[in-house]
Amino acid sequence: MAEDLRYSLLGPVRAWRGGQELELGSPQQRLVLAVLLLARGRAVSNEQVMDAVWDQTRPRTALQILRTYVSRLRAVLGTDALRSIGDGYALRGGASDLAELHELYGEGRYAEALALWQGEPLAGLSGLFADSQRARLSEQRLAALQHRLDADLDEGRHAEVVSELTALCAEHPTRERLRGLLMLALYRAGRQAEAIGVYTDTRRLLADELGVDPSPELAELYQRIISADPELGRAPARPAAAHAPITHAPRQLPADSADFTGRACEIEDMVTALRSGETSALVVTAVAGAGGVGKTTLAVHVAHQLAGYYPDGQLFVDLRGWGAEPLEPGTALGSFLRALGLDEAPEDLAERAALYRSVLADRRVLVVLDNASDAGQVRPLMPGSSLCGVIVTSRARLTDLSGARQMNLEVLDPVEALRLLGRIAGEARVAAERPAAMDLVAACGFLPLAIRIAAARLAARPNWSVAGMRDRLSDERRRLAELRAGDLAIEATFTLGYEQLDDTHARAFRLLAVPDGGDLPIAAAAALLGLPEHAAEDVCEGLVDVSMLQSPSLGRYRFHDLLKIYARSRCDDPEVRRAALDRLLDFSLASVCAAMEMIMPGDTRSASAATRSAGMSFADDAAAIGWINEEEQSLLGYVEQAARTPGCDLRQAVVLFDMGIDGVGFDADHARIDRIADLLVGAAEERGDQVSLAIARVTRGLTRVDRNHHDAATADGMASRDLSLEHGDLATYARALNLLALCANERRDRSTAVTCYQQAVETSRSIGDLAYLSTGLGNLARALSAVGRHDEALEAAGEAERIMLDLRDGQDDAHAAYQYGIVLCGAGRPQEAVLKLRTAVTEYARMRMPALQGGALFRTGEAYLAAGMAERALECAEEALTMLVESGDEWGQGMALTVLGQALRELGQPGRSQACLTEALSLFERLSLSEAADVRALLTKLNA
Repeated sequence: MAEDLRYSLLGPVRAWRGGQELELGSPQQRLVLAVLLLARGRAVSNEQVMDAVWDQTRPRTALQILRTYVSRLRAVLGTDALRSIGDGYALRGGASDLAELHELYGEGRYAEALALWQGEPLAGLSGLFADSQRARLSEQRLAALQHRLDADLDEGRHAEVVSELTALCAEHPTRERLRGLLMLALYRAGRQAEAIGVYTDTRRLLADELGVDPSPELAELYQRIISADPELGRAPARPAAAHAPITHAPRQLPADSADFTGRACEIEDMVTALRSGETSALVVTAVAGAGGVGKTTLAVHVAHQLAGYYPDGQLFVDLRGWGAEPLEPGTALGSFLRALGLDEAPEDLAERAALYRSVLADRRVLVVLDNASDAGQVRPLMPGSSLCGVIVTSRARLTDLSGARQMNLEVLDPVEALRLLGRIAGEARVAAERPAAMDLVAACGFLPLAIRIAAARLAARPNWSVAGMRDRLSDERRRLAELRAGDLAIEATFTLGYEQLDDTHARAFRLLAVPDGGDLPIAAAAALLGLPEHAAEDVCEGLVDVSMLQSPSLGRYRFHDLLKIYARSRCDDPEVRRAALDRLLDFSLASVCAAMEMIMPGDTRSASAATRSAGMSFADDAAAIGWINEEEQSLLGYVEQAARTPGCDLRQAVVLFDMGIDGVGFDADHARIDRIADLLVGAAEERGDQVSLAIARVTRGLTRVDRNHHDAATADGMASRDLSLEHGDLATYARALNLLALCANERRDRSTAVTCYQQAVETSRSIGDLAYLSTGLGNLARALSAVGRHDEALEAAGEAERIMLDLRDGQDDAHAAYQYGIVLCGAGRPQEAVLKLRTAVTEYARMRMPALQGGALFRTGEAYLAAGMAERALECAEEALTMLVESGDEWGQGMALTVLGQALRELGQPGRSQACLTEALSLFERLSLSEAADVRALLTKLNA
């Protein structure tokens, strides 16, 4: 189980399951694990991992090598721990010393945090990524060490820390904070002269090395030491401004949250900034985020940690920026001035703000401005002195607040979310139902407020199980209503933001939530909204600015799960939703048609698709394939949703799915593909749409062939053949014949396969479908080769290649080269076959089609075997096997293992050969494939 794993990064990268340490492999493989661990549960793309592992010297086969590393790590950690997420990977479950470190930092338990370090972080790993992360982690350790030394001095252990501080100052000679701590420790230990000497050395060093003077805070500490300030012997070493005694030191902070959880990195960043004392400008931290994400809770928690650093008071105000009546700045100023000891204040806003700045000019006060609407509301509330600090929270990103350090607060990571649930509902209770608890926090979208509400309901109902609460949230239609406890309600929190939107942004907010699936690229969002792309981007960015929408990367947008449910609840007109989905479906089909023109030019499906949108445009076939790979899951989601939506354009959904399966190469998980295929067939039958039904059945048949369900595929092929012929759809008729030929070929009924392929070829030729004619000729060539009609096979394969070269303006076509290579090998011309198949391998790699690339590689291995080059065959088969395992192609794995076994036999390794052939036989027998007979014959020959 992934939960049983424990990882370490604060030293060498290591992992344990229970008490048993795991073997993690090479340094580069450990670096892959480190990259995923440092992402703290978030998905990391292949590109990001490869950048981290290889810097600027990435090898040509980097992606294949990365997949090998991941495969090996999965074998050690388990498939539930290391999961594929889109075009990348993520770690799930388990505990790590880094997560524990952040937790301890967040709770201020620095001595315990320091005990976690086991030497240099990421020890033994090299490269720019490892070096930068090592520096970052080391910086965190030093910051924690300073916090701990602060506490030691506060508690009177000045004599004990002198030697430690002396060593640290030698190691970090320009760290003025460390020098100040050493001066204070020496002074309190009765060593005033040495403390003065430290300052003198520091001044000289900074002048020589950096050309600067010591900071004002360090200079002030020096003056207090030489004047033997009696307060210095008791107070912590905090820079303090000299001013008249303060009679009013307000303490307005709300109570800190007793169950505060996580946010260690954010806390560290905020505390470091607001304690820096290294600038003459006011330090302002602006925390933005969606409603319920925990902005106020974080701000109050950090403010309590900083209270000692701001001894002259802490001011707090709820500006009600997202309510019906935001607080006027003048009203907030009046409240602050009264708290600071002034009973009367000017009426004029500018005069009141100037008086406020004057009162704070010599004071070290922390100002927390919560729930601001915009920068205009908070500017008058800014102190003028760098001695003060300000924390602002808002749902909007206050990018126009000059000089503010911007922080965008996201939801909790899964581990932090579970901890929060346990702290409120009961840790033993959550631990006893951990899987259900994880499902529960996931249903809450890892949003702190939602988790607090669900946990509070559990805490108030000790007889409820965690699983029961999870089940109550499983119905999206009821989820928002369930997330209510007392005066806390997710829906009310979201409504505050929604009611601030103007009509344009409110409409966009509703419509962008219509499609199922993940994030939307801006072009798709524009289609959904019915707006030009530039206008749609302005609207989307406006929603992002007020935290009603997220932008995970440039030009892409998505909702938080709960906010999407809320947005859908505001769009109650089914006709509006259907029209929006039709616009998106039309854009998607047009884009797939454009991709198809690049990948398989001349295909009549793209020419006949009746779309209103221009769709995407692509520079070349590699760009088209890249877009398909990125958007495949979303496109499938649109198709599935359209099939389930009454009145939606089913024909477009069917054609989009068909072109995706038998054109641009959708290769999502089998279960999802099969479910959508069944759904489209059922929808077409229910609506009586015979043309769509013919297309849907031939497409489903092709997916069934891929799953080795040949009887079911044959039934689909026959039904599609009859329906398409009845309605005069000859393009679909040709494809139904091709499907029937595929099924006959698997039954080893070569005669029927040749006949069906010939009919499919003649039909495609008659309607001028050149792309499918080339495909049919390639399939026919292989069928003719299988029955020994090699001259005819070579002629058909040659024509297929000529057609595609003409359609592609002389550029090689991977599919045509692949088919031609197989036929050449069968005709006893293996050297020529290798050249064609190598072309196919190169083209499939360029177009990022790993499954097809793996197939072309094992076919190249077959050609090398036929040419008597067993070592080259072995190399090809091994590389193919790695790629086919990663892509989940079991038939291809069996074929690669067969080539591997044959090559090993030729190289005099009968034991390994038998193992590979036996594994291949097991695969083919489990899949009930006719190739099993071929492998049995090879094993019999090997053992003879």
